[in-house]
Amino acid sequence: MKYLLLLTILLSGCSTYPLQTNLDKDNFTNYFAISDVEYYTTSSLQHSHVEQLGLVEGESCQTADNQPPAEEQQAKIAAKRQAAALNANGIIIRSCIAPPASKACLSSYLCYGDAIKVSPLASSSDDNL
Repeated sequence: MKYLLLLTILLSGCSTYPLQTNLDKDNFTNYFAISDVEYYTTSSLQHSHVEQLGLVEGESCQTADNQPPAEEQQAKIAAKRQAAALNANGIIIRSCIAPPASKACLSSYLCYGDAIKVSPLASSSDDNL
């Protein structure tokens, strides 16, 4: 019982200290924004209305020997992040290339694509309203 009382006093004494953290709501919003962006192919969009929002690119770069090699998937995710910044809900990856090593990147991938806003076409039953 004495220990419980002592613990309670100690913990209540710390309650006046402000809580400081490196967590930021904007970081979470930006990080999870890509979950609203889907990958599409041109053929999968035949029955959708597509609005082009802009060209995007993503890069994966290995800058040091002790880092993992560049990955195509990371370059696609970086392009998807740019599409999300344009308020896109879709992206069409046009091409990915692995350029030769340079002073800046020991290995790298670059992916290029189109940021798009996809919406369903209006059905014919909606036209009769």
